Amino acid sequence: MIDQLKLSPLIKIFILALAIVSIGGTAYFFMMRSSSEYLTPRIGPIVEAVYGLGTVVAPRTYRVKIGINSNVRRLYVKEGDQVRANDPLVQFDDSVLMRAPFAGTVTSAPYKEGELVTPLSPVLTVINLQGLYLEIALEQQLVLRVRPGQKAVISFESLRQERLEGRVHSVFPRDNQFIVRVELNKFPEGVLPGMTADVAIQTGRKDSTLMVPIRALFAGYVTVKKSGKTKKIPVTIGVVDGEWAEITSGNVTIDDHLLIREK
Repeated sequence: MIDQLKLSPLIKIFILALAIVSIGGTAYFFMMRSSSEYLTPRIGPIVEAVYGLGTVVAPRTYRVKIGINSNVRRLYVKEGDQVRANDPLVQFDDSVLMRAPFAGTVTSAPYKEGELVTPLSPVLTVINLQGLYLEIALEQQLVLRVRPGQKAVISFESLRQERLEGRVHSVFPRDNQFIVRVELNKFPEGVLPGMTADVAIQTGRKDSTLMVPIRALFAGYVTVKKSGKTKKIPVTIGVVDGEWAEITSGNVTIDDHLLIREK
């Protein structure tokens, strides 16, 4: 018997350390098993979306420019003024009087009366603030999935509680960029051209499909717990909505318990 043997202090310390390591390893094993998280698949609707940053654009912008040097004789408006179609805007020394081509808001008036204006310098800018829309620049891989008529969900940073709905109006190229135009029935009060919003364009939807959490996927497999044992099952996914993924093939059922990876 061990208690009848005369053990050296060094051997006693070694036996004690071995026992502590064994107990600690066992405790760690059971702790890890107990802390493992499992979730079950679900059946329901899933939406695939393309995300981008949209910029508010005004439909009509008018900039007053001249072709020769001339002095500003008279300014009829100032920045922030509302004008109607045909209202006078500015008159130059050569008696040329420029009028507003449409109703809008004067957003820029950098010159004062008596100042010299050089050719092609913007003297006044008038913007129509009605009928605003959003423009989103997307990468090629994303824009290929966007079509006119698709639903878009819009969120302005200062209005996070409000989710607005819009529709894709058109998709077109511009200077080697791919632009998506999204129109809304009505913008919130106070939204102006140049402001930005987060836009999610819904590119796919299925109303009843088997889904698993994204965190349950690893290298094309999910780990399923059955009868106290875990098993890796290969799966193929379809539509992904950010947190859940559609399962298009694989031996996964609604009653399975899937191991979730740590965030």
